[in-house]
Amino acid sequence: MTTYTDPMLAASALAAQIERAKRILILTHINPDGDAIGSLLSVWHVLRALGKDSIPLASSPLPGYAVWLPGAEHIQVYRAGMALPEVDLVMMVDTATLARVGRIYDEHTHELTSLPIAIVDHHVTNEGAGAVNLIVPEAASTCELLFELFQAMGIGIDNELATCLLMGITTDTQSFQTSATTATSLRVAAELLDLGADQLRIVREVYYALPASSAGLIGQAIADMRRDGPIAWTRVTLSMMRATGAEDEAVDEVVRMLQRVAGVKALVVFKERQDGTTKISLRSIQPINVALLAKYWGGGGHAQAAGATLNMSPELAEHEVLPKLLDLVR
Repeated sequence: MTTYTDPMLAASALAAQIERAKRILILTHINPDGDAIGSLLSVWHVLRALGKDSIPLASSPLPGYAVWLPGAEHIQVYRAGMALPEVDLVMMVDTATLARVGRIYDEHTHELTSLPIAIVDHHVTNEGAGAVNLIVPEAASTCELLFELFQAMGIGIDNELATCLLMGITTDTQSFQTSATTATSLRVAAELLDLGADQLRIVREVYYALPASSAGLIGQAIADMRRDGPIAWTRVTLSMMRATGAEDEAVDEVVRMLQRVAGVKALVVFKERQDGTTKISLRSIQPINVALLAKYWGGGGHAQAAGATLNMSPELAEHEVLPKLLDLVR
């Protein structure tokens, strides 16, 4: 296993892995966001340009704001019991651990772990389980990191690839609002605009196409928000999801709304799942590191944006999580 923190140094090793492979599987994390889908499609575009047979496979459906991206129609969505495609290399993007690819990993652990894996990621909790790893936690998004990698590999970037990359940078930085945003993030975005990225479509789909069902869920969740000094939290239950008809991606909007509340230093949203587990989404302001807390329950992410899944109801999860979050903040 070799881990790089510089795209220039990783380029030749990753290029060699790709060159040796005949068929490549591209994976990202479950419940993919804009950076996950942007990264998945960006790698697919590059592999196609290199003449490689590749399969972009998502563990769960794409968020609605990403289904129009160039090449999105080629993404397969995994179904329970589905056979793993026959490949000789796995490229995993924007994913901190193998388990984070979800059911694909759960049902094909042995097959996946027996294959060479190349990882490109920016999560601070990524321990580099691939044969070749490019992990740069300082990058604001995996798409930002991929742009630098593609440049180092001498890959030409057309407007379609540029659009996929800009989607990831835009969504993971929340339009350059997060603390992870750097001058590099802005320079990369500017270069992608020069290369023809469809920034207007990205903004319209991400910020101005909120389904009415999502608005209903946001209203219920915000109305149920509670606070204890510097922390805030709310629940998103299955009954709320059914009543509003909201999709899973609406929960991300709930998180973003809570982040806008003045005086909140850290927050958590408890999302009830069909299997009886609870997904927690944690956010904080610097220097509070919620990734440390997420790791306690086997999760991960970034210092100020992390998550985990607890094998309990939202009620029990609140009793488990809130005291620890309050201690972390204090």
